[in-house]
Amino acid sequence: MAIENSGELDGIIYTLFSAPSLDREEAASLVRAMARGEYFTRGMAAYSRAIEQALRQPDPVTAALEPPYSEAQVREFLALVYDELQKAKPWPGTDD
Repeated sequence: MAIENSGELDGIIYTLFSAPSLDREEAASLVRAMARGEYFTRGMAAYSRAIEQALRQPDPVTAALEPPYSEAQVREFLALVYDELQKAKPWPGTDD
């Protein structure tokens, strides 16, 4: 299954190279940065779609970048980010 917003997914995974942890607070911090447009310029809906698609596919989400965390850890973190994105609705600049 192809990820429609693969650049957005890579942008999230790239932040994991400097992430001190993969806990809920780190996920919430990432979503706050998205809301402010810091580093994440595509809009929160695009990142949400990318995460949703990535979590539904069986293929590794970390293959392209190989962050310092396992595939399972990254998937768990993406699920936390997705959850925090849903809590942040309505997103700035959208009706979502």
